[in-house]
Amino acid sequence: MHRRIFYVLFFLILIPTLLSAGTRGRIKGTVVDLQTGEPLIGANVIVMGTSIGAATDANGEFLLMNLEAAVYEVRASYLGYQTITLTNVRVNADLTTYISFELPSEEVQVGTVEIVAERPLIKKDATNAVRITSSEDIEALPVRGVNNILSLTAGVVLQNNYVYIRGGRRDEVGYYLEGVSISNPMAGGRAVTISQDALEEIQVQSGGYTAEFGGANAGIVRQQLRSGGQQLKASFEYITDNVTFKSADDAFDGEKRLGAYWFGYNEVSASLGGPIFDPKFRFFINFNNTFNRDRNPQPYPGINLGQVEGQTGDVLENFYYPAGPMYQQKRNAYTYSGTINMDFTPILVRLSGTYTDQTQDQGQRSILSYLNTRYGEGLYENGAFSAKITHVLSPTMFYEVSGGYFYRSATVQDPYLKDDFWSYGDSVLAAENGFIWERTASDIANNVSGRYQRPTRPNILGFSFSAPGEVSSAYTVNSQSSWNVSGALSFLIGKIHSFKVGGEYTQYEIRNWSCPNALTQMGFGLSLQQGLTQERILVANGVNNFGYDIYGAEYDGDDFFGPRKPVFASAYIQDKIEFEDIILNVGLRYDYIDIANWKLVDPSQPELSVNYSSGNLVESGWEKTESFSAVSPRLGFSFPVTDQTVFHAQFGKFVQQPRLQDQYQGLYRTGWEFRQGFHFSQPTGRNVRPTRTTQYEVGFSQQ
Repeated sequence: MHRRIFYVLFFLILIPTLLSAGTRGRIKGTVVDLQTGEPLIGANVIVMGTSIGAATDANGEFLLMNLEAAVYEVRASYLGYQTITLTNVRVNADLTTYISFELPSEEVQVGTVEIVAERPLIKKDATNAVRITSSEDIEALPVRGVNNILSLTAGVVLQNNYVYIRGGRRDEVGYYLEGVSISNPMAGGRAVTISQDALEEIQVQSGGYTAEFGGANAGIVRQQLRSGGQQLKASFEYITDNVTFKSADDAFDGEKRLGAYWFGYNEVSASLGGPIFDPKFRFFINFNNTFNRDRNPQPYPGINLGQVEGQTGDVLENFYYPAGPMYQQKRNAYTYSGTINMDFTPILVRLSGTYTDQTQDQGQRSILSYLNTRYGEGLYENGAFSAKITHVLSPTMFYEVSGGYFYRSATVQDPYLKDDFWSYGDSVLAAENGFIWERTASDIANNVSGRYQRPTRPNILGFSFSAPGEVSSAYTVNSQSSWNVSGALSFLIGKIHSFKVGGEYTQYEIRNWSCPNALTQMGFGLSLQQGLTQERILVANGVNNFGYDIYGAEYDGDDFFGPRKPVFASAYIQDKIEFEDIILNVGLRYDYIDIANWKLVDPSQPELSVNYSSGNLVESGWEKTESFSAVSPRLGFSFPVTDQTVFHAQFGKFVQQPRLQDQYQGLYRTGWEFRQGFHFSQPTGRNVRPTRTTQYEVGFSQQ
C-alpha cells in the first residue's frame, strides 16, 4: 500500500495533469527568392487564423510548432517581395509537414498569389508504418462507420465489427481520442462511439511507435475531433436504404427494393462550427443519430414452409421467416460531439468531448426465437471528455497539461420487469404484461405447471423454438470509468533535436453484476417459493459481483466486493533527430501496472479460500496481487531512398496488460466454479502478468 501511494505521489509531482498524447504537429520549410533561389533572412511566416508564426533564419528556414491536426493556410511575406499564401496545408498529429515558399520581387507584377499545396502520400519523418485518413478522405469514402473506415487501412482486419491489426488480439489495439485512452480495459476494442463526421483525422500506427505510447502490442488508433474554422459553417446529411420510402410496417415484408433488401438503415448527421464572436474562440458540434433495424445485415435468404405441425402438437399455420433484416436486432444510437478552442496567447485552451446514448434489442440472432416477441433490451452509454491547456514558452518550447474522463455503462434486462429480476420467471406477472404461458397436457400430467415453470417450447421438425412470452434475457449491469492525469514538455535543441518528456497516470473503476448460471433468472422465484433466502440462491448460482453488493446495489467498499481500481502509469523521454537525409526516433519508456486484484494465497489448495459446503469465502485464503513495472527502449529511423520512396526500420520493447475480463471475477462466482469439480467453462487468471514483446520492423513506403 505504501509503495502504491509513493508511485501516485511520484507521478503527480512529475506530471500534474493529463497529457494529450501528442496530438500536435509541425510545419517546417524555407522561404527563398523566386528568381535567384537565395534564402530570404527574416521573412515572416504565419498560420492564418492562429497566433502561431515565425521568422526565417540565416538559411531561410522556419519552423512552426504546436499545431492541432487540421488543414491550414500559411502566408509568407518579406519587405520588397510579394506575399504568397499556401492553402490546403495538412498537419498531422506528431508529424512534420514540409513546405517551401518562392517569393517574387515586387517588380514582377503577378498580382495576388495563392498556391494550393499538394498533400504528399508518404511522410518521410515517420519511422514506422503510419496510415492517415483525413476528414477529406472520410467524406469521400463510400462507407460509413469508423470501424469500416479502419478496415480499409493496410494491415487492419475487421471481423464481427472488431478491429485487428497485423493478426494481434483485439485487446492489443490501443485507441485514443484527443490523446485520452478510450480502449475497453475489460474486453479490448474501442469503448467509445464516435461519429465519423466529427473526426478531423484517424491515424493508424501498426507497431513500432515511439516511447510516448504503450499498452498496445499490435498497434494504436489515434483519433482527433474537428475544430471550428474562421467562418461559420453548417452541414446536414440524411442517409437511408429505404429507397422507395415505404412504411416501417413493411420492414419485414421480404421484398427487394431496386434489387436489394431494405435493412432499415437511417442516419442523420448535422454539424455546425465557426468563431464565437472572435476568431480566437472557435467551436464545433456534431449531432448524429443512427438507426438500424438489423445492426449486422447478412445475405439471409429467408424461409417459407407454409403450414407445419410440430411434435408437441403445435400447428403453425404459416411457417414464414422473411429474407432481409432479422427480427429483434434493431439499434438506435444518439451521439453528440464537440470542441471549443480558445486562444489566450501564449496559452491555448481546448475542450473536447463525445457522448453516446444507445438502445438495442437483445434478441437471439436465430430463427428459433422468432415466435417469441418478448426479448431483452440493452441500454448503453459511453463518453470521453478532456480539457487541455498548452502554454507556449518560446518559439521552440511549450508544454501541455490536460485532464480526461472516460465512462461506459451497460444494462441488459427484460423490458417489462427491468431490474426486478426476481420476478422474471413469474407467469402471473408475464400475464399482466400480455404474455400467457401455455402448458401441454404432458406438462400438466407431470405436474410441471407451477407459477414459476417456463412455458412449453414448441418442437417443430425436431427443433425447439422459444415459446411466446418466454423470458429470454438475464439481468446484467456493468460500468467502467477512468480519470487520468499527465503532462508533457516539448522543446528543440538547435535545429535537429526535438525532445519530449512526459508521462501519464490513469486509474479505472470497474463494476459488474451478473448471475450467469440461473437461466434468465427463471429459477429465482421457484427457489424463493421453496423457502431459500435470496442470498443463498445467489451464492448457489454463482453470482458474479464486484462494485455491486450481492443483491445488485452499488457498493464502494475496499474489500472483496468493492469495485476493481487498476492503476496504469508511465513516464517517457524521446528525442526526434531530424537530419536532411535521415530521421531518428530514440526513446525510453517506463510502465507501472497494478491491477489491484485478489488472488489465492495457495492456488494448489483452493479449499483454504472457499468453503465448499456453503460457498462462502475464507478471507484468510486471499491476498492482493503485486504491481509490475518495466523499462522499454525504442529506436526507429527513416530515410528517403528517392524523392518518392522512404525506407524505415525500428526496434522496440512493448508491455501490455492482457484484457481484465480474464482476471476480474466476483469471488462468489469463483467459489461456485471451485465446487463444480474440474470443469471451468470460462477460467480466469487472478494474477496474469503483462505480455512483453520485442519487435523488429523493416519496411518502405512508395508514392
